[in-house]
Amino acid sequence: MLGKLLKYDLKYMLRNMVVFYILTIFFALITRILFNIEQSVIVNILAHISSGCMFSMIGSVLINTMLRSWIRFKDSLYKDESYLTHTLPVTKSEIYNSKFILTLVFFFVGFVVSLVGLFIAYYSKDNWVALTNFVKSITTGLNITTMFFIVMAIILIFLEVFNAIQCGFLGIILGFRMNNGKIGFSVLFGFIAYLAIQTLILALVFAYGLFDSSVMELFKTGSINIDVEAFKVLAIITSILYTLFITAMNIVCRKILNKGVNVE
Repeated sequence: MLGKLLKYDLKYMLRNMVVFYILTIFFALITRILFNIEQSVIVNILAHISSGCMFSMIGSVLINTMLRSWIRFKDSLYKDESYLTHTLPVTKSEIYNSKFILTLVFFFVGFVVSLVGLFIAYYSKDNWVALTNFVKSITTGLNITTMFFIVMAIILIFLEVFNAIQCGFLGIILGFRMNNGKIGFSVLFGFIAYLAIQTLILALVFAYGLFDSSVMELFKTGSINIDVEAFKVLAIITSILYTLFITAMNIVCRKILNKGVNVE
């Protein structure tokens, strides 16, 4: 039944997000065409306008993935649609897992669409060489491999944003247990959860630094000449902590949901 519920959620999300995917690719293609034809003042202006529209659509893809995930979560659990949702032969844990997987899938899709749009608009041999040289200049200075730098950067960005989305889920669950001001309390609780996790991660990294002087040095020094091994350890520890907190919050959210929901 989880598969059918997820399929329904995916259709809803795709219906709301596909326009942003199409517009991202459309403006990427227009940008590519305009920058590759004979330049004039008008063509150059149009090319930059198209480029701006493409970046706007990329931002819209990422922002709307978050917003639509929260809206879908709220509507299917607490609004009119929830009357149907709660009559289905599924547990509240399965309902939550469906929303969790839905967000995971579309955040990944949005990320891929954004990269494809940028590739279509700006890829050339010269631009690729310039980009790789820029990344290599960073990784060479830090004395780390390019692959490690790219992989860790993507993982950390993904975990950071996904953690924020799930904090929103927790905020909605707690907010809609209140009698009044449910939306306001949802935002408040979600924000508090996000700040709490960021603080805990920082505190735990600091605590680890008490046993590893190289990591502690990152808290003390203002120099850009950081210890490479300490940087690697910090990136790995932060990724692990984010993963643990996301997993723990998933469990907490499902436990609270299983206590019952107040349908409007």
